[in-house]
Amino acid sequence: MFKRIKESPTYEKIKELWNNSKTRSIIVLGFWLAFIFLVIVFARVSFPSSNESNVIINDNFASLNSYDFTYETSDLLISGQQYDKKQLFYLNNHRYYYNENVYLFDDKAIIQNNFDLNVLKINHLFLNNLLNGINYSNGDGFRQYVVSLDRFINLYEIDTDLDLSKAMNYNIVVTVYTSDNIINKVVMDLTNYRILKTGDNTRYLLNIYYYNVNKLSDFSIDFDKRIGVVE
Repeated sequence: MFKRIKESPTYEKIKELWNNSKTRSIIVLGFWLAFIFLVIVFARVSFPSSNESNVIINDNFASLNSYDFTYETSDLLISGQQYDKKQLFYLNNHRYYYNENVYLFDDKAIIQNNFDLNVLKINHLFLNNLLNGINYSNGDGFRQYVVSLDRFINLYEIDTDLDLSKAMNYNIVVTVYTSDNIINKVVMDLTNYRILKTGDNTRYLLNIYYYNVNKLSDFSIDFDKRIGVVE
């Protein structure tokens, strides 16, 4: 094989060019340029550019701070805004504001004692605690978590009268959808929670939609001022 290579016209031509000092310099230079090109390509692949490192990634709940939202179930529709722990939301044609307490904001601020936030308690902070440390399966544009029902109840209900020994045998399923590295939807299958709570085994899904993630200004400043004069 090697004998055939040495006898080939191509080999003789390369040998002739190499023996010429001028063409040998050009060949060596070509090898160096090819080497430098490969080093540059490797560096660009291994180390992302500054533009790539600045890509906004909001694909986990710990990274969320503010957003517009819509909560939707078979019997409930709530829209509003979240900024850190504070919420502004619309329910049954009324506007409410939450900051440790719930206030009805129509003509004036009226505190709503014993107001049940219901599904609004399932905000980004709640979901971060719920899903933290839970293994998940990946799909096309989504992650799916299977969470024990007793873990959910312990976070969702402060004082629960439910039998948590029964809840340990059931799960809820949480599916988190992302687009362009940003969470835009969560679907929670709360059927087992509904069964344990009411005995109704009708499938019960909670859909949460997120918009304008981490793009909202702090809307709470004006509302907090108005709360300060509530009698």
